[in-house]
Amino acid sequence: MRLFVILMSLSGILAAFSISACSSVPATHPNLIQPVDSSLRSELVRLGREDQASRDKFGAAAAHNDTAYVRQLMATDSARTKRLREIVQAYGWPGRSLVGQDGATAAWLILQHSPSTEFQEALLPTLSAAADQGEMAKADIAMLTDRVLVHTGHPQRYGSQFSVQNGRLIPDSIEDLPGLEARRTAVGLPGMAEYVRMLGQMYGLPVTWPPAP
Repeated sequence: MRLFVILMSLSGILAAFSISACSSVPATHPNLIQPVDSSLRSELVRLGREDQASRDKFGAAAAHNDTAYVRQLMATDSARTKRLREIVQAYGWPGRSLVGQDGATAAWLILQHSPSTEFQEALLPTLSAAADQGEMAKADIAMLTDRVLVHTGHPQRYGSQFSVQNGRLIPDSIEDLPGLEARRTAVGLPGMAEYVRMLGQMYGLPVTWPPAP
């Protein structure tokens, strides 16, 4: 039983993490679209960098069941979620045309790592529509969809979610495994071999793939 779901909830003693590999917010990133609100873009990029910096020690913390690290991470994620809620209420979803590519990526990172599954699930239709309009990457929607599915008790679709069990990254349940690679390709996600390599490199933990039958 997962007592801790990374960036989603914390209950009792740390037993396992659920994670996804996300693109970091670079120090410099050419905007594909000139942002309308440069001040909001700057704030989101700063929050996105803080989000990524707070995860630098994730692998070691997961391996050692470091509950103090987890609680600190939950606190900072909650604070960033609160600010993102305020931004969404004031502006709607901050897509590329409002805050540029890097600002939109940062907003997605904050949402992806939010402790509130309810907030994520409520925004999924909005973000899906934004992706259809070129305001977000379809790969980001796919990863958020997996996050919501796993943490509402359903199999994921795109294979992005893994849990730490006995010091290894183990894939959460996946629907229609034979069709997984095609679904990933359709939304612009890398193949699972590359994704698994990235996970192991990012978190410094061995990765189980393919799933046990």
